[in-house]
Amino acid sequence: MDKKDGQYSKKEISYYWIIFLGLVLHILAEVVFIYAKVPVLIHYNLFSIALFIVLLTKAKNNKEITALVGFIEVTIYCIVSTTIMGWGYGFQNWLIVVVVLALTVPFSARRKFYMLAIIMALTYLVLYFAKGLEGNINKLTFLDIFLILANRVGLFILLFFSEKALGWSNIIENFFLQNEVKKMKEIVGTDELTGLINRHKMNLILEDMNKSIGKDNSIFYIAFADLDDFKYINDTYGHDVGDKILILIANVLKQEFRNDDVVARWGGEEFLILLRNERDDMGQLDSSKVMSILNRVRIKIENMKMKYKEHNIGVTMTFGSVGSKNYKSVADMINDADAQMYEGKRTGKNKVVVL
Repeated sequence: MDKKDGQYSKKEISYYWIIFLGLVLHILAEVVFIYAKVPVLIHYNLFSIALFIVLLTKAKNNKEITALVGFIEVTIYCIVSTTIMGWGYGFQNWLIVVVVLALTVPFSARRKFYMLAIIMALTYLVLYFAKGLEGNINKLTFLDIFLILANRVGLFILLFFSEKALGWSNIIENFFLQNEVKKMKEIVGTDELTGLINRHKMNLILEDMNKSIGKDNSIFYIAFADLDDFKYINDTYGHDVGDKILILIANVLKQEFRNDDVVARWGGEEFLILLRNERDDMGQLDSSKVMSILNRVRIKIENMKMKYKEHNIGVTMTFGSVGSKNYKSVADMINDADAQMYEGKRTGKNKVVVL
């Protein structure tokens, strides 16, 4: 099983990368300001770079304050840059981008971001009349002013209205919430030490398997696996070494079983494995094929050594397994698989017993 059951693949939305992009853009702007020989912007932009570096260190744990400070800085940056360089260089256009970002923050306390978005929209309009129309404002007719206001004010009104009508911020907030819920479910269902699913999660999976047992022709197998003489390892080398061995064993089990199989840490040094349905390379499962699969894993574990000080510590594992063909409940399968595993222990350990 290469991936943990239930692992979600969507990446978490993070302001880290937005702040990182802002930092990169400020660094590029610094090169431009140095080339253009604009001392005020050179020095101010150095402050911006330093601020964004600080924000970058806070972005993952303090998203709300990081976003707010970043948006405020960009607003000031646009005002200073547009005032000094002029409207034609386009610094003011970043205000539109940040208005959209401010309107769609996934935070419950959005009032301050809405107020900031309004301030940025008004700032854009003021800059346009002060710098964009510099020298030409006296030549404007009433129609000119009306169209200028209608287009630019209309743009921001549409942005604000769209956010309210479409609920962008609610959608993003719900996405955040769903991710947090998925994280919590994953934590609850995952063994902290090995990263395998835990007994609770495996029981839920087995409950689903119990509903289909005996109802179709697909055969699945349940196997118990237990490390041999694990108490001796803990007593001899310490529990830290024991934990490292459990992690190594878990990694072997993850690698050796398919995505459709499920491996769980059942408790202590004991693991439960669910082998499901047909194998692409082996066809329908039967006892001989399960014996072959489990023996391959057993041999790999037997050949594995862990270096500890001057010692090369080796471990072995005993497996017991049963198939669903002659069973009416998963609970009975678990009991018999456990019994087969203990039969393997009784008759010499480091072996596979399949009923």
